Amino acid sequence: MIRIARTMLRTIRGAGLLIVAASLGVAAQAPTRVTIMHTNDLHGQIGPRNGQGGLAEIATIMRAGRPDLLLDAGDLFTGTYVDDRFEGRPTILAMNAIGYTAGTIGNHEFDYGQSVLADRIREAKFPLLSANLESAIPGIRPFVVVRVKGIRIGLIGLTTADVRTTTHPRNLAGIRVREAVETLHEVLPEVRARADFVIVMAHLTDEEERRVAAAFPEIRLIIGGHNHSVVGPVQRGETLIAKTGSIGRNVGQIDLEFQGTRMTRMDARLIPVRGRPNREVASLLEPFTQAVAKTLAGIVGESTADLAKSDRAESALANIVADAYRARATTQIGIANLGGIRGSIPRGPIQWNTLFEVFPFRDTLVTLKLTGAQLKKTLGVRLVAISGARARYDLTKASGDRLIAATLSNGDPIMDTRIYSVATNDFLVAGGDGFGELGRGTDISDTGIPVRDVLTDYVRNQRTLRPGLDGRIVVERAP
Repeated sequence: MIRIARTMLRTIRGAGLLIVAASLGVAAQAPTRVTIMHTNDLHGQIGPRNGQGGLAEIATIMRAGRPDLLLDAGDLFTGTYVDDRFEGRPTILAMNAIGYTAGTIGNHEFDYGQSVLADRIREAKFPLLSANLESAIPGIRPFVVVRVKGIRIGLIGLTTADVRTTTHPRNLAGIRVREAVETLHEVLPEVRARADFVIVMAHLTDEEERRVAAAFPEIRLIIGGHNHSVVGPVQRGETLIAKTGSIGRNVGQIDLEFQGTRMTRMDARLIPVRGRPNREVASLLEPFTQAVAKTLAGIVGESTADLAKSDRAESALANIVADAYRARATTQIGIANLGGIRGSIPRGPIQWNTLFEVFPFRDTLVTLKLTGAQLKKTLGVRLVAISGARARYDLTKASGDRLIAATLSNGDPIMDTRIYSVATNDFLVAGGDGFGELGRGTDISDTGIPVRDVLTDYVRNQRTLRPGLDGRIVVERAP
């Protein structure tokens, strides 16, 4: 009897140990890991620039990383001649081959017009998202929900309100951009009901991102874009905002860990894009790059120094651009927006491709007449590239009040009632970048000449650029 009792006790104890072990096994279950790789602001840079970037090179990194989600936060287009020539098609085809899960509509997706954007959306094998854009363009979706390793992940796209001023108004007919926080208040409940974890793919300004993060601390991850100077992850309260810079120089990687469907850990890092291209994607892109190779390699002139623009001070490159406008149009004044100057010119021979990257947009040269009062009001909007005049600025003031004083380049005052001839571009005349006063000028005439051709012809005529500063712009106070 004692022997039987002892045997039964051992059996009961063994069963108890098995129950405890089983419960511990459930508690100590290994977390589910979800890997995300992401890009933003590719701007048509399908090949490397200065040894960095390239979609075939990005493909190599992404395939090696074996991510569960591949995301892009907008501005796929505009920036290179090959992208412009084929209106974004090579970028979409390469992203299809890489296997992107979803992308965001950025402000520059409209640069080739709404019908071209509709074509690219149809060609994309991944959804392009924007919850706050209201338009008749087919195929733009507010969000998608994807299932990864049993976890439902909601992806919501947002587009910056800057699209109203950074994209040519002719490309925005019928499009309404709703405020991001207001939009999320409406969309988020529906996504939450379908998803275990929500990611916002946001092509927004820094201020718009801050408002979103403050209003929705439960959104733990924003894949961001738009601000090219922000590289890497930034923590805003409970929210991680991850960006990669621009033109494909980096790929972002985010590793999420889940216990069940609850996210418990998040790690982010950047991977520089340098090295071996993926053969499949390189082969896909080769016909496009070969078609433009001869044009890109043509030498237009040379520069005795490196040239880059500044958004906070006078720069030799901005001076050259404004001088080119004024010389081509034979006007008293030349005005160019600094936001339209996208590239730089290195010292030495200047290739045609370099000048294209300075002016990747399809803006044209426009002449018009302004009163002196209108001219000063225009200069007060923000810092500009200017020729034929001198201006002093306080950049800490609000837009419209930043001009302290202005004269003609010879020192003569700008008289409020006198009429001045001005050369600028059609984007500004249409009200781009907030320059609404230019559109109220008189004798407005669009020459139809692309501003990149204006700059190219100017460099050819000069042959050698010997850049310098002449004090035409003085910034007395800057933020």
